Amino acid sequence: MERLLINKNTSIWSVFLLLFFITLSKYNISIGFSLKIYMIFLAIFFCIHFRDFYFHTLYHYEILLLLFYFTYCLSGAFSQYPESSIRVILGVILVLGCYFIMRYVLELTSLSAIEKSIANVGIIFNVISLLLYFIGIQVTGRFPTGVEITSYGLLLDRDYPRLIGLLDDPNIFIFFNTIFFSYYLTNLKGFKHSIGFLLCMITSLLTFSRGGVLALVLVVVLYMLLANISKKIKMLAFSLLFLGVIYVAGSFINIDLNEIVTSRISDFSTDGGSGRFELWGQAINYFMSNPLFGIGAFNFSDYYAFEHNEKLYVHNTYLEVLVESGIIGFLFYLSFLLMLIITLFKTKLHKEKPFIVLTLFAFLIQMMSLSLMINEAFFSFLALTLKYISVYEKKEVECNDLQQKG
Repeated sequence: MERLLINKNTSIWSVFLLLFFITLSKYNISIGFSLKIYMIFLAIFFCIHFRDFYFHTLYHYEILLLLFYFTYCLSGAFSQYPESSIRVILGVILVLGCYFIMRYVLELTSLSAIEKSIANVGIIFNVISLLLYFIGIQVTGRFPTGVEITSYGLLLDRDYPRLIGLLDDPNIFIFFNTIFFSYYLTNLKGFKHSIGFLLCMITSLLTFSRGGVLALVLVVVLYMLLANISKKIKMLAFSLLFLGVIYVAGSFINIDLNEIVTSRISDFSTDGGSGRFELWGQAINYFMSNPLFGIGAFNFSDYYAFEHNEKLYVHNTYLEVLVESGIIGFLFYLSFLLMLIITLFKTKLHKEKPFIVLTLFAFLIQMMSLSLMINEAFFSFLALTLKYISVYEKKEVECNDLQQKG
């Protein structure tokens, strides 16, 4: 009994540390690839629990994901720039290895402990990020201007004071923040969750990420359509409180947030989505040169650099999959996403734990403007999703058995 209690406490702390270390992905050691804190943590955890380690049976969507990565990595064998392909193949192997260890860590932990960790890490992540942002504002001056200047948790991007917090990109920040945002949104009960949701709204808006904020707005709209009257009233109250806090914060740091938001929206018609439309057009051209197998894993930036003397990514995960792994890889990737969605609805997670479905919904939208081929936030979400699927699948089976006996 004592050993069981120790193991339970260990697993709870393991999930908390795992989620927190994932938010620290900016801090890493470069050894040909980025060795991140959460990877070191998972390696240590694996060594400690090596004797007890086991693989949960793969779900259909996981098999499709592995088939996609196999196809994607195989495309690198015939690529124009094999060095880039080898680099991403090593990254794929490393991240997939971490994913399987994450599955095991979460398998040892109860859903209540996981959700408590999500709530706690979300607050810590957003509070630290907000503090770093304010420090960056103070260091650069109360009216900061500049292009691609980073100061603590602040990125000055074409004079826009964008929050990056603990990460190094405002768009990636809001992607990481999505699961916390969705969790608090669907669990607006108690002081901690309410504060967490307010913090998520503030930090997300301060990223001035058009695609990211749009995704979160659509998540709120979708949830309000599905929620009952009391939850809709609570959401309206939080929206008004949020606007008040933003106004006060804007006055405190002498930044006209309304003008910045308006300017960001109006810029969309002139900057081509920060140059993304041009990149997408170029990606289509590369795809047409080798539509079946693609140009090779992680080769887009090299192709683009050869023509334009600048290394850029596609900034669209779906297009990146299509152009680099071809139609075959693209079909595997779409099949994986479709099977994942079907599995979520079969286990009724859209009703039981809507934050999982809302997070995936937001991710799918944000991936239209981000390159996230091997992103740890996405893989940690997949590991969390697996835990919920396995638990509610068992509940569904037990419920069916009881109905048959009855």
